Amino acid sequence: MSGSEQNPDRLQRLLFHLLLAAVVLLAGWLGQRHQRVWDWSDNADNSLSAVSVALLQKLQAPLEIVCFAPQNPQLRQQIAGFVDRYRRLTTAVRFSFKDPAQHPALTRQLGIRVAGELRLEYQGRSENLREIDEQSIANALQRLLQPDERWIFVLEGHGERRLDRQANHDLGSFGDRLREKGYHVQPLDLSSQQQIPDNAGVLLLAGPRSDYLVGERRLLLEYVERGGNLLWLLDPGEPTPNLQALAATLEIGILPGTIVDASAAALGLDNPAMALVSHYPEHAVTRTLESLTLFPYAAALETAVDSRWSPLPLLQTQAQSWNERGELRGEIRRDATRGERPGPLSVGVALSRSVASGEQRILVVGDGDFLSNSYLGNGGNFDLGLGMIRWLSNDDRLIDIPARLSSDSRLELSRSSGILIAVWFLLGAPALLAAGGLSIWWRRRRS
Repeated sequence: MSGSEQNPDRLQRLLFHLLLAAVVLLAGWLGQRHQRVWDWSDNADNSLSAVSVALLQKLQAPLEIVCFAPQNPQLRQQIAGFVDRYRRLTTAVRFSFKDPAQHPALTRQLGIRVAGELRLEYQGRSENLREIDEQSIANALQRLLQPDERWIFVLEGHGERRLDRQANHDLGSFGDRLREKGYHVQPLDLSSQQQIPDNAGVLLLAGPRSDYLVGERRLLLEYVERGGNLLWLLDPGEPTPNLQALAATLEIGILPGTIVDASAAALGLDNPAMALVSHYPEHAVTRTLESLTLFPYAAALETAVDSRWSPLPLLQTQAQSWNERGELRGEIRRDATRGERPGPLSVGVALSRSVASGEQRILVVGDGDFLSNSYLGNGGNFDLGLGMIRWLSNDDRLIDIPARLSSDSRLELSRSSGILIAVWFLLGAPALLAAGGLSIWWRRRRS
């Protein structure tokens, strides 16, 4: 064969290899730029539900997701794989990791408590998620996407606890956390403004130390009568004389004395006036609450039997508690002759009723210290306070995404079938392989 006949064959082979290399490089480049995933699992277990897809389509700005996780490749890979479900659907989702050990100040500032916790930020609003599942992220997205401004007005001017101060008895830390969640916190002095704004989502009344004026009391009662939502944090010895009318309107009573909980000593708490709550009813405020909550120097509440409200004892103390009417020193025991009632006692009550504008919601708690700067970080106190604000501001419409159960996720065998399969894999299959090997060895030896 001449050289001229070989050259075309060589040229064809060269062009073939060049084209093959170009196709491989192009496929790799396209794979990096455009990812395509097919979910062939039963019931699409590894895909997002239609609810989550609809929420992602509403994003009009970047959604920043930061995972605070240590340098643990297995943990980070698992979390990144889950978040990738969202990133594949939209470029608006941005994801990154931060090591809490390298950012301790930021971790404390943002309230990060567990390894792997997510921080979601969208248009100035933020959410922290400790449970990483589709339903939790969907609920967080729903809250972040809510366009309505949520206003919390805090009464002041009579020695109330303030949401903008850092004294031990004030609620400054709680106010800071609410602002991080997208709430607008505004102080309100009725003696100067002489009205409660119509855009008040929640009115906070937190332990006034002096009486309200007649006009201020009238404005407060009118607000409740026309369907306003109220969070009333009171302490033992309240209400003040002018607030007796508010208690009568809400049809609640305040038992005399301070709640004492004998079970607190078992947890190493030296203060007998520390009421503990560990079990919660099925309610939007406490739906996700699992931690113990603590209420120092709390008052017990009671509701009327026949009431125009729909009352629910939301927070109840332990059975070893009672309302102590004596001094809180020395040996303390319950004295039934003095009207000291045994627990469980209600330290928090949820009230609701139907009004022209929808559902009116009221929360009365016989303690203001549990949200104070001194006690906010104890147990689940902050989560409880946040749940209260969300319920009162009608921000409790959580999305229920049903779990998807694969039809082939469980294999049930009878006892005889299980024994047969075990015998086959433990004895039958190895014996068959050994027989095949001996047969091959024997034939090779004879040949």
